[in-house]
Amino acid sequence: MAIVLIGIDDTDNDTSPGTGQLSRWLAREIELRGGSVPGITRHQFLLDDRIRYTSHNSGACLAVDWTHELNDLYFCAELISTWSAEGSDPGICIVPIQAVPSQVMDWGNLATQTVLLKSGAIQLADTHGLYLKALGGTGDGVIGALASVGLRAKGENGRFLDLPGLRSLAEQATLAELNALGIQVQHHSVEGGSSGGSSLEEQPLGGDRLVYKTMNWVRPRLSGGRPVWDVEWSKHEHAWIAVDRKKSRPLE
Repeated sequence: MAIVLIGIDDTDNDTSPGTGQLSRWLAREIELRGGSVPGITRHQFLLDDRIRYTSHNSGACLAVDWTHELNDLYFCAELISTWSAEGSDPGICIVPIQAVPSQVMDWGNLATQTVLLKSGAIQLADTHGLYLKALGGTGDGVIGALASVGLRAKGENGRFLDLPGLRSLAEQATLAELNALGIQVQHHSVEGGSSGGSSLEEQPLGGDRLVYKTMNWVRPRLSGGRPVWDVEWSKHEHAWIAVDRKKSRPLE
């Protein structure tokens, strides 16, 4: 199968479902049409008062296994246009991963560092013949849609919002269960260094005995093109827990 990347951005307002939720709706529609979605990533862009965004200035990118014609995926633009909230400025980018040029990857990196313009995104997409479309409002969402595709293709920036089976993990998970989802687990000591699973006397040493508490919120980072989950040992939980977890769960 060929992997196609679909980047979306600026689809919400203060009270509507967020871009991440829309990306999951879109994944379901794609699956109904014969595709599969092996992962959805969230990409954080620059936070700056000069940039108009709803809350976090982040985009989403779906990686899609697709065997049909590329233009058969263009229905996604109509859906995002329909679902996007009043007052939003949505944009979408649909590109086979092998067709993403290095200049678009650079655009993604720039979006994390500086203020970019819609005209620059459109010109870059036109130069390389990429499908990039403004779907309403000012259309400024094309900036983040293109950047999301670039960052996902580069494979070194972002966090997985979804993987097949990710949201079905129980409160406790085994290493085998995590690996079965394609997640590489990276262990860290309490001090923040890489531990390899043997830095503390209290922690289990055997691979089959490792206990991971998911706290019902596992969001691996994108590294080396794959999901990597950073965990640290918690004496309080007597288990490995995520380094990057909801702020409501304090460090132990």
